[in-house]
Amino acid sequence: MNKSDKTKILEAYFDKTINKEEMEFLLQVGTHVPPIEWINPNKKKKLNNDRKRELISKVFGRTFPKIVWIKSKQIN
Repeated sequence: MNKSDKTKILEAYFDKTINKEEMEFLLQVGTHVPPIEWINPNKKKKLNNDRKRELISKVFGRTFPKIVWIKSKQIN
């Protein structure tokens, strides 16, 4: 994570956009967000990625599309 990202996270904390727990979470996990996964066997990892997306949206103003994967029916 670069210096400007850390600065924005701290500014968001001081502006009360995020709380201390959210600030520490972002500083620990970073600001890189992987694409939405096709299969996510680990529910905790999915929740952490969702939480990270939400906090990055608050702090940096980035938005992430809501993509939902569905299984299509195979036609023979």
